[in-house]
Amino acid sequence: MASFDWFWPALGLAFLLGYLAHRWRTEQRISRRSRQVSEEYFKGLNFLLNEQPDKAIEVFIKALEVDSETVELHLALGGLFRRKGQVDRATRIHQNLIARPNLTEGQRLEAIHELAQDYNKAGLLDRAENLYLELKESLEYRQQAIEGLCAIYQQEKDWQKAIDVMRLHKRGTRSANASRIAHYWCELARQHIDNAEYDEAQRCLKSALSENRGSARAVLLLGDMYFKQAEYRKALKQWQSLAVSNPKLAGLVVDKSIVSYRRLSDQQGLRDYLTNIATIPREAEAFNTWLQAIDDSFGEEAADRHIIEQIDQDGLSGAAANYLYQNSQRDRLSAAQLKELLQHVLVRAKSSKIE
Repeated sequence: MASFDWFWPALGLAFLLGYLAHRWRTEQRISRRSRQVSEEYFKGLNFLLNEQPDKAIEVFIKALEVDSETVELHLALGGLFRRKGQVDRATRIHQNLIARPNLTEGQRLEAIHELAQDYNKAGLLDRAENLYLELKESLEYRQQAIEGLCAIYQQEKDWQKAIDVMRLHKRGTRSANASRIAHYWCELARQHIDNAEYDEAQRCLKSALSENRGSARAVLLLGDMYFKQAEYRKALKQWQSLAVSNPKLAGLVVDKSIVSYRRLSDQQGLRDYLTNIATIPREAEAFNTWLQAIDDSFGEEAADRHIIEQIDQDGLSGAAANYLYQNSQRDRLSAAQLKELLQHVLVRAKSSKIE
């Protein structure tokens, strides 16, 4: 037996309650006109209850032509359709609302805002953008329009437009959005780095840091930019500054830091770096690069010892666990080391409340 969809009956009930509230607010005007509206609404509700939403929409639109005071009910219906994923139906309702010449300015703006959300959800970003640009000039919907435009430009990866529109926020809210603006500058810088446009990349990263002095990503990208230009000392300086401010993030560039020391033929610098490293890289490829470097510089036993010492601080990554497991199979780990590893795993399991 097919399951019954309760959405339409619930929607019908919600619309009926809204209609009754509307009638109460207008003191239940008794006239031929109100009776006509009542008949149309109950006809539409009947279609909803019988899961015939297209016919219901036609009836409600017809009723709207009779009584524009029911705009809020239609806005609510359109919003429900959009949240249900039926964007075409929501769009039809909101388009018909906007076409009505007797709407108040507030009602028109609200309908435009709803239609912009319909277009956005349907992937019609150019249409949504045009409506948000119109709303941007209104005081009531300015903030919603800015956020809507920002979401569109993020989807399109048009970071300069995202930056420009975020700057439209009031001065009092700029600081709250500084990290977002810095993120957009970093995205734009990444595009310039990929295209070897290093002057532009540096300008963008300088802007990112002026927005958010603590932007770790801007520092990482500065290092990447210098690395691509073979300015390895400058790259290392940027990356190693993260060892103090963001040790976990510093682990993201261990492999490139090792490559930089090797290209500089700075063996002592590499040994010092490997000895003082704050975190072991967790990603498999970077872990293997680090492992090879520390094996070459200090030997396998030093690598094993360093990994085990760092477990309490960093946790046991998949790459490190696989390496230690292979070593245990080859009897390379001592009984004390195996005991320490077991204790670590049990403590982690206890804190995770494994049942």
